[in-house]
Formats: sequence, structure tokens, C-alpha cells
Amino acid sequence: MKMKKATLLLVIFIFLFNFILIAGYFKYFLIPQLSIAIEANNEQLNNDLISILKKINYSASLYTALDDFAVEKNIDIYVESIDGIIIYNNNEALWSKGAISHVTKFFEYKDTMYIIKLHKETNTADIPALNNFILFEILVILVIVLVFFETTNQRVISPVEKLQKSIKNYKFGIKPTKTTGHSEFDIIQNNFVELVDALEDEKEKQNRIIASISHDIKTPLTSILGYSDRLMTAKLDESRKSDYIEKIHAKAINLRDLTEEFDDYLSCNLKESMKREDIPVTEFLNIINKDYKDDLAEKDIKLIINNTCDGEVLHIDCAKMKRVFSNIIANSARYTPKKGKITIKCKKIDKYFEFTISDNGQGVPEKDLNKIFEPLFTSDPSRKISGLGLSICKEIVETHGGYIYARNNDNKGLDVIFTVKKN
Repeated sequence: MKMKKATLLLVIFIFLFNFILIAGYFKYFLIPQLSIAIEANNEQLNNDLISILKKINYSASLYTALDDFAVEKNIDIYVESIDGIIIYNNNEALWSKGAISHVTKFFEYKDTMYIIKLHKETNTADIPALNNFILFEILVILVIVLVFFETTNQRVISPVEKLQKSIKNYKFGIKPTKTTGHSEFDIIQNNFVELVDALEDEKEKQNRIIASISHDIKTPLTSILGYSDRLMTAKLDESRKSDYIEKIHAKAINLRDLTEEFDDYLSCNLKESMKREDIPVTEFLNIINKDYKDDLAEKDIKLIINNTCDGEVLHIDCAKMKRVFSNIIANSARYTPKKGKITIKCKKIDKYFEFTISDNGQGVPEKDLNKIFEPLFTSDPSRKISGLGLSICKEIVETHGGYIYARNNDNKGLDVIFTVKKN
């Protein structure tokens, strides 16, 4: 149950609980005792009424008798003739209200009929239930506060303290664990665990990248330093010097390519750097054909393009998407033998354009098909490539809203399939 809903239900429950307790207290304790007190007060008023009527009969003055009795008994008295003429009223504010508790009686004085009314406030000080009402309500509020605190402690305070403890422990290297609950704080705890796992994976990934960068840069750099040291210290003939210079140049180019690939990997997944534009599919594939057909021909590899999306328009970052084709084609060319071929196919599938780049090279072991798009994965034992090429392709394709995967084909080569979402 969501915290907002649970809190609302708890407030409603507390209100109803308090209302039921107060209503029960009134019904079973206060009202019965108040009724008894009112009845006793009315009975006393009736006795007082009999007493005053006797006193009036033996008094020479009606007014004097009424005044004396009102002061003696601390009673409110109202007398009027049957014609409606007020004879006596010692509390005008009270009797003017009309709707008051009183006793009434007709009496005769000196051959004239009168109506007399007596009123006296019920002494509530002698009603235990009324005197204890405030104490009862304080007790009810105390119980409610304790219930509310315990509920809040279980549902809010304890989970927050547990989450704080998990965060604090993580600072000291203790990983948090998931909970089996379904409350908001359980969800937060589980999300925190997932975040920690993601951070740990990313940390491990970055450590692998740093180690790979160190290794990949150190290898050609060591060769460059070795050859340059020989050029500086050894007596070499011109042919050997030229050979060393060419090797230094080749290693420097290799080093440049590695650093450029690392730069591409760090920047390819930044959506802020995307510069999309509309370009016809046919025009884009013609650019790819022009860029790579001659280079592949020099390696005796034929480039074939099969386009069934003529007239369709791509909405892409052309430079980044060209990088996808470049990395995949370069990877295919590395393993495609002479007289081989690389085929690019394009077709529409629902809301996507699907591109397939196929070769008839060596293919990939089935166990490695899901790994080739991971950063730093490479089957090249000489580490002449960083293993980031296909990982860069994956980042770029996913940034364009598509997906990418690979499979071995019937020609014993590899198919790399990726999609681009339509605009």
C-alpha cells in the first residue's frame, strides 16, 4: 500500500476511533449520570416549590416572601398573573430565553390566580463522569499518539534508519542487500541496491578500460622508444635506419588510432552531441559505397549494396552513423579472405530501417556472439585493436533508438544487424 494512502487511512481510523470512544463515553457514562443529576435537581425544585407556596400562604407580602426564598435557596423565580402580567422576575436574562429547564405550578394568593416557575442550575460538580471527561480524553489522545508513533516508527522511521545505515555502510565497502517488502521504502532500498550494482559494474568496467588503455598504449610506445633509442645510440646503415623509422611511424599511427577509438567511445553515447539531419537512404548508402568500395577492392574484397528503401529518408547523425558502418566494415574486412565479399542490405521493418552487414569470413564462436559488443572484448591475440569498435557501434545505434546484434550466416561468415528508428 502506498504511503500516502496508508497515512490517509490511518488518519481516518484515528478520527473514527476517537469519535467512537467519545460517543460511547457520553452514552454509557456521562448521559446516564447527567440524567440522574437533572432528575434529582427537578425533584428538589418540586420540594422547594411546595415550600415556597406554603410560605406565601402565611406571608403578608408576596414580594417579600419571593425575595427571601430566592436568596435563601439561590433559585430563579418567575411569577405572572393568569392575565400575563409579570409580578416577579429576579433573572430577566434567564427567563427571556424561554426554553429552560424549570418546574411550573398554578397557585392562588388573595383570591387571585398566578403562575409560578422555578429554575436552578444542575450542580455538575457532583457528576464524576463529567469531571473525568477531560482526563478520559487525555487518555484517549495518549493512546492515539502511541499507536500513531508505533505505526510511524514501523512504516517510516525504521525503514529510513535502515536505508541510512545501508548508505553509511556502503561508504565503508559493505554492499546493501535487497528486501522482500513492497512499501515505498522497500522500493527505494531495492532501487538503491540496483544503483549500487550498476555503479560497481561501471567501476569494474572503467577499471578494465583503464587497464586496457595502459596495455594498448604501452605496447606500441615501448616499440617506439626501443627503435628511437637504437637510432640515437647505434651505428646503423641507411637501410636499417629507414626500416626503423618506418616501424616507428607505423607504431605511432597505431597509437593514434587507439587513442582516437578511446575518444570515440567516451563521446559516442552523449546525446547532447547528436546532430541529426534528414538524408535519403539511397544517398547515405551511396556515400558508404564511395568511401569503402575502393579500399576494399585493394584488399580484393567486393562491396555489394542491396537497398530496398529507395525513396525513404533517415533522420540520423550522419557522422556517427558513418562511424557505425566504418567499424563494422573494418571488422568484417579484417577477417574476410581475398576474393571475398561484404554485403550491405537495407529494408523496412515496422517503425525501423534494418541494416545488415554480412561477410564470408571466419564468423564468431557461438559462445562469443553476445560478447562482441562489450567494451574491450576482442579475439585479436596481438591486441592491435582496442576491442571498442563494436561497443561504439552499439552506443551509437542505441542513441538513435535502435538495437544491434550479430549472428553467424550460412557462408561461414558473420552478419551484424542493426536498426535505426524512423523519424
